[in-house]
Amino acid sequence: MILPKNNSCAILIYFVFLFFSGVNFYSCSVPENIEQKIILSQKFITNDKLDSAQFILETAITLDSSNVILLNQLAEIHFRKLEIGKALSFYNKSALLDSTNEDVHLKIAEIKLFLGDYKEVFNSINKGLRIDERKPRAYFLKGVAYKHIGDTVKAISCFKTAIEIQNNFSPVYYELGLLLTYQKDSLAIDYYKNGIDLNPDDPGLLSSLAWCYEQFNKTIEANKTYYKLLTKFPNFKLGKTNYALFKLGLKELDTALVLCNEVLEMDSLDYRVLNLKGIIFNEKGDLKESIKIKQKLLNFDSKSDF
Repeated sequence: MILPKNNSCAILIYFVFLFFSGVNFYSCSVPENIEQKIILSQKFITNDKLDSAQFILETAITLDSSNVILLNQLAEIHFRKLEIGKALSFYNKSALLDSTNEDVHLKIAEIKLFLGDYKEVFNSINKGLRIDERKPRAYFLKGVAYKHIGDTVKAISCFKTAIEIQNNFSPVYYELGLLLTYQKDSLAIDYYKNGIDLNPDDPGLLSSLAWCYEQFNKTIEANKTYYKLLTKFPNFKLGKTNYALFKLGLKELDTALVLCNEVLEMDSLDYRVLNLKGIIFNEKGDLKESIKIKQKLLNFDSKSDF
């Protein structure tokens, strides 16, 4: 654009042209820029590079503070960093801008559950269910909330509803198995088995089944299940620890000691297993070794059980 000399009107027109050209460029380039930042930040989140993802998102949100995708990603980052207040703030803002996203309501419910605000847990879950009543996670969270306030009957009902909607939702089998075991209801075994059939690569469910057999005094079945667990998942530390406790209960002290040593090879600072090892040495009458363990435990400032 060529300006006539000494023409104030033309100069004004020129700057107006520049302004609106800039606005048009900004409006075209910003969404694309934000979309790129969202994609890049998600890659960082996937790789647990939360600080890098947060930096990108915070620059993006200065361009569009009402972008719910940015708000939700920032909320997720803060939640994973246990910055609960910040996470809740971003999710609340997201819910105000878009009240039709049931997952955001469930995220708020999860945070409220963490904070022990059960009234708001149910409130947020119900908001989510009004949008989509077929969300297994909603019923799972509701069940956990009922469990925490001591209403076992409603908790079990919610967990059962969750697996009616999605039968391979593994967290539900943990909860149902646990509650039914505490109620001395042997259906717990069946729920654990069903969960394992649907989630065969979940070692925690197999370990929970072994523990469940213990509670119903099914020693042979418990032993077989622990053996199967460690054959299939030899590096599952919790399984080895629980098996060591089981063997200690059976007075099979040498086997329990071997299992403890295997755990400590994976994690030499596991004070729970160190404590268990000390108990085993006490049971074996090896006071010299138990004293050595006790000294190690003192370095953790922990109380020993022997």
